[in-house]
Amino acid sequence: MRKSILIISALMMLMACGGKKAQGESVIADSDSITECQQYRFECQFIKADNEECDSIVVMGYKNGKVAFECHHELVDYVSPETAAHMTWINDTTDINFDGIPDLQVFRGYYTRGQVAELYAGYVWTPQQKFEEVEEWKDLFNPEIHPEDKTVTTNYRSDANERTYDTYKWTDGNKLELVNTRKGPFFGDDPQEQE
Repeated sequence: MRKSILIISALMMLMACGGKKAQGESVIADSDSITECQQYRFECQFIKADNEECDSIVVMGYKNGKVAFECHHELVDYVSPETAAHMTWINDTTDINFDGIPDLQVFRGYYTRGQVAELYAGYVWTPQQKFEEVEEWKDLFNPEIHPEDKTVTTNYRSDANERTYDTYKWTDGNKLELVNTRKGPFFGDDPQEQE
């Protein structure tokens, strides 16, 4: 009985404020959205170039046995079929935009020109109950997700002796905004972590 009253009270409070969150409040994910998102099962296939190396990836999301989502991305560099078979290409368990719902990252490969950096394509689950690509995600080197302060950080080599560390925050749910850039020595830790 008390549990029912508590649930009804919570629902009434949500209805009273229009179900909207106040500025700075964290989002509580709709359980229907989470359930809908978790019904997807992902698989990937590779497209081979003329040299028999893989140069592209196609990811398909199956729901109720049918393809409900599909994306295609060029890989950063060629990958042998043998190597591709032993790598993890799909991450569908991480919430990249901090809305409480798992999103989708597709590994695009390692950028190895002057540094080693991981590159991904990123898709967020939307209120329309579908995955939407975040265009900026493709340009992030080594993206790290920080739920504690709801930021995404990247780091990359900016010249022979220096690294750049960028911090992003989400705006409008599906857009990334650069909020801080700092420089540090190429070898060493992020200068912000030392503060």
